Amino acid sequence: MARRNEILGRPRVNPPISRGEMLDISVIIACFNGAATLPETLDSLVTQQWSRPWEIVLADNGSTDASVAIFEDYARRHPEIGMRVVEAGQRKGKAYALNTAIPAADGRALLVVDADDTVAPGWLAAMGAGLDRHAFVAARMDIRALNPDWTLAQRRQAQEHGLGRLPHAPDCPQAAGATQGFRREVFDTLGGFDTAFTCLDDIDFCVRAYLAGFTLQFVPEAVVNYRFRDDLAGIYRQGYAYSYDRALLRRRYAPEPMLAPGPWLALGRRIARLQLRRLAWALRRQPPSLSEQARFHRNLGYAMGQLSGALAFRVAPPRPSA
Repeated sequence: MARRNEILGRPRVNPPISRGEMLDISVIIACFNGAATLPETLDSLVTQQWSRPWEIVLADNGSTDASVAIFEDYARRHPEIGMRVVEAGQRKGKAYALNTAIPAADGRALLVVDADDTVAPGWLAAMGAGLDRHAFVAARMDIRALNPDWTLAQRRQAQEHGLGRLPHAPDCPQAAGATQGFRREVFDTLGGFDTAFTCLDDIDFCVRAYLAGFTLQFVPEAVVNYRFRDDLAGIYRQGYAYSYDRALLRRRYAPEPMLAPGPWLALGRRIARLQLRRLAWALRRQPPSLSEQARFHRNLGYAMGQLSGALAFRVAPPRPSA
């Protein structure tokens, strides 16, 4: 890295970084075809102010678009920050990408950022201070900065004022993966993220960290601007994937007999109500608003994911209170 600074003749803000040197923090971006939003993410990262050595690592999960080229261009323009790509495309999935990149990173602590989110000014310093005090931390989430109003009604506001909690045993705090930071000892103790999950590997990570004795701490001064899906098919797919993986979480940590009748009856009624709503919309002359459609597709995805997950992992669907 120092040699590259000499070649480019650029001014250095941070001390030169040598590969293999232990840094304070590595920011890990797991990325698959993120070219449309990655520049916004990187713009928010390269302007962070901090006095300690840190790096940005792109865990490329086999992108076929311009993601890697975009990242490498930023690396050339910002030699004061260690920026490099780790190839992590042998298997699809964010968990695999993180598990590949984190052992190759040089930080004593790791911060995870999604390639479609941004971080607010002061995020790095606040998370760094949090990790000085705690082994496992999570930032505050802002859902308004990057999302049009019509998308906001589809999901509850999470992590705006504090951490969420798992809706079943072991009743522990949880945080979205894009807001997490942890010391390397946490990652090593847990053995990384579980690739059996398609999307809720971050929540499983929180549960296993809790069971291993690590307490997740909220850092409200650090803010992540979180981006929602803004197309109806994507909203449905994400709702489905979340509910499907929730069944795997219940199977592991709070299994309920598959043939418990109450949850199945509640799920059947919910699916029936959604289908009746779809029929009523088809008979209306005035189409529903985008906000109504987003909420419907999210709820339908949730319901169908609950059905598929319950059958796949042989557990009852969640009770309505969950």
